[in-house]
Amino acid sequence: MIEPPRRWPVLVVAAALAAGCQRDGDALARGPTTPGGGAQQLHSGPGPAAMTITPDLLRTWSEQLCTLPPLDFAGALQALGIAGSLVTKTRDFSIVEPPPAGTSRLGLTRENLGNNKGNLGEVAITPAAPAITRAELDRRFGDGKLGARVDFDRPFVLTYRVEVAGAPFRCRVLASFADEPGAASVATQISLLRDVVKPPPGQAP
Repeated sequence: MIEPPRRWPVLVVAAALAAGCQRDGDALARGPTTPGGGAQQLHSGPGPAAMTITPDLLRTWSEQLCTLPPLDFAGALQALGIAGSLVTKTRDFSIVEPPPAGTSRLGLTRENLGNNKGNLGEVAITPAAPAITRAELDRRFGDGKLGARVDFDRPFVLTYRVEVAGAPFRCRVLASFADEPGAASVATQISLLRDVVKPPPGQAP
């Protein structure tokens, strides 16, 4: 009598191979996992909305710099809502790392003269995309005043002034351009400078 072929082990092996393939397919569908294994999926999609440097935001910051009290660098970042870490470059100058989205560089300078000595004196921004043009700045701040160039290789600088009634500071907005700025010219750097408002004669500061 001839025994029928033993199919059971073959079926078990085939089922195991199929299950393994299915698990591999599921893993590919789920995407990569974190180092060390586990089932946690990595997410590489966009994070929270990034800061974008616009004329509207610059106007908001300039008005805040008028009304806020004297600030150190850390206080300025918190008050203006700027994320990142301060990296000291000199005793009076630090940059923010990583630079906020919408900038390629953002620096803070400490005032070393006058009644605001030792506190924030300037926020200097090198814009990235989107570009900021003279026309956009004029619409938000009024007509800028073009300053005299002290040398042929220096940038052209437009000055805008922001004042808030009763505020302890006023703000000068300085926009630098590589060439004499027309309406479509793109600013290469924008600086916000705090100036202490002098009280009227006879009034204590």
